[in-house]
Amino acid sequence: MGMVTMALELVRALAELVPLVLFASLERPTSLARIEAEFVLSPHRHELWNKLVWLPSVEAASQLDAMLYPYWPSPPRRHRGAPPALVMIHDLAYRLRPESVPWQQRLYLGTLVPAALRQADLILTPSRTSRDDLIALHPLPGLAERVHVIAPGRSGEDLAPGPLPPKIRPGFILAVGTLERRKNYLQLLSAHRLMTPRPQLVIVGRPGWGSDDLQRRLAADAEVVLLGHVDDAVLQTLYRSASLLAFPSLYEGFGLPLLEAMTQGLPAVVSSAGSLPEVAAGAALVVPPDQPQELARAMTSILSDPALAEELRLRGRTRALEFDWGRSARSLLELVQASVRTAPAREARLGG
Repeated sequence: MGMVTMALELVRALAELVPLVLFASLERPTSLARIEAEFVLSPHRHELWNKLVWLPSVEAASQLDAMLYPYWPSPPRRHRGAPPALVMIHDLAYRLRPESVPWQQRLYLGTLVPAALRQADLILTPSRTSRDDLIALHPLPGLAERVHVIAPGRSGEDLAPGPLPPKIRPGFILAVGTLERRKNYLQLLSAHRLMTPRPQLVIVGRPGWGSDDLQRRLAADAEVVLLGHVDDAVLQTLYRSASLLAFPSLYEGFGLPLLEAMTQGLPAVVSSAGSLPEVAAGAALVVPPDQPQELARAMTSILSDPALAEELRLRGRTRALEFDWGRSARSLLELVQASVRTAPAREARLGG
């Protein structure tokens, strides 16, 4: 969800600044229907076929100034005529939390990411934490100079609210994210069961890889509501109606639900792991991801202390103002303009 949002919103913001040519599979994405851009459509749906066969040929013939890969890495082999590549690496979960990632994704990213890092003119990450992780895990010569942080922007401020789903009671705790191990939902469930009284725990997110047992255990608790995926209007209503966001993830490259919550003035309790403390920057309570007692204590403190809750609301809204899609797009364009490289250096990286 976060990777898709990042890619789409960054493209929309860039389209306001420069002419874009967008490469897509089979048809123009409905989510980008309103932007002004030229579309180049692949005759293929499959990601691997596009990446290995179609994209290397069309990008080399495109005569573009730069090629942005905002979702998956660039093709493992690029022609010498290919434009400079900008590659977004959202997180390093496949290396840092391999048990939470399907083996197919570990194999795919483990193969493509190193090749993309060697070839790319610019590598983008959504946080300093992801940048540091990337450099530590891939000690390539000169890599650090090519890795830059382009943070997401805030969204949802002007979105008309949707209906609040039925059976949800006031005072509920909200959790947002795919149902998967990395989101640490079992520890959240343990913390929730330590609270007295127990508010409702409302969880928004699609089922993820290996989540069958997790779904059964969450659904078996009468005070837990699993909503699955909801549209943006309903999600914003949930942010505006909840008492707090619980986000005890084991690892995040950024953690978009935290920014969404801060934008709406929703107090949050987040994990000390990954980028979440960086994103919060003092605007949320931070607890260790493996200590449900501390998580329960932090959530209870927000619910029982109106002054603390109001302070976190104000801090969150102030912190959220630092994130802006237009600013991110302008920073990206400045990086592109400043990253002119000699042809021999680029050809050495492309190697083809």
